[in-house]
Amino acid sequence: MSIEIAPRVSVLVPMKNAEPYVVAALASVLSEKDVALEVVVINDKSTDRSLERVLSVRDERIRVIDGPGKGLSACLNAGLAAANGDVVMQCDADDLYPAGRIKDQVAWLDANPEYAAVCGGFSTMDTAGRLVTVLVSSVMPEEITGELNSGKTRTTLCSYALRKAALQNFGGFRTYFETSCDIDFQLRFGEVAKVMYLPSSFYLYRLHDASMTHTQGNVRRTFFEDTARQFQLQRKATGQDELQRGCPPMPPVVLSDKSGTATQQIQGMLIGAAWREKGAGNTFKAIGVGCRALMHSPFDLRVWRSFLALLVKPVKKVS
Repeated sequence: MSIEIAPRVSVLVPMKNAEPYVVAALASVLSEKDVALEVVVINDKSTDRSLERVLSVRDERIRVIDGPGKGLSACLNAGLAAANGDVVMQCDADDLYPAGRIKDQVAWLDANPEYAAVCGGFSTMDTAGRLVTVLVSSVMPEEITGELNSGKTRTTLCSYALRKAALQNFGGFRTYFETSCDIDFQLRFGEVAKVMYLPSSFYLYRLHDASMTHTQGNVRRTFFEDTARQFQLQRKATGQDELQRGCPPMPPVVLSDKSGTATQQIQGMLIGAAWREKGAGNTFKAIGVGCRALMHSPFDLRVWRSFLALLVKPVKKVS
């Protein structure tokens, strides 16, 4: 008779039409063999073959539940309600976990019981899974509770490992936010719990045109991000924000609001990374990253101009 082991970790996978990527996402999470875990896939009214792909993965650690079809916040709340582990993490259905991430974060939480969450940096990749850039913002561990309380977020919520006990009376995700629900979540969580940042890349974020980032217009996306930060200022000033008082601002109605493409985002990230290397005096690394930007967009004159500037512009010496 087999003994069922209770999961230590619940990984929430919100899924809506992620057929090309979801099997790889699950494989990256399920590669963890040293920590008892469950993967809660919240199928949020997918209309493609996403569910069929998930069911093709034969692993008893996967559990599929139905999402309410009312946006990402409601989908994640359904996952939180179903989670059985005492540590909760999130992996979007088109992204990946790096090897060892779950084990490392659980070990850190076990060694530091005074913290309710640990997070870290993340990396971006293109549609084919090729690395674009690594976004790790420090070289030493740093507590970022105060930083969150000042309205700053330096990473994605998908890099977090959260103690479920700290979420019991927290309120979860707020469905008002079409996007930026993760920013609102981080800022609110930092008000009630201690958070540590480790200088590791704990998440692989895929840049592609079907993602929420590239399907929602820039105006509405910027509105929700700005509103999350304004709400925090209101809570600090009066103890409640407009959403808690029942009178949140109406999102803007925009007839034509285009979002940027994944290619444009990749261009910007690579060029930015190249110039950071140049500024740090790493000329050869800068040129290497610039070459990668050219490979992604060989016919874009702006990329060529930036690349040529990398070759000829002298490095400013800091006295």
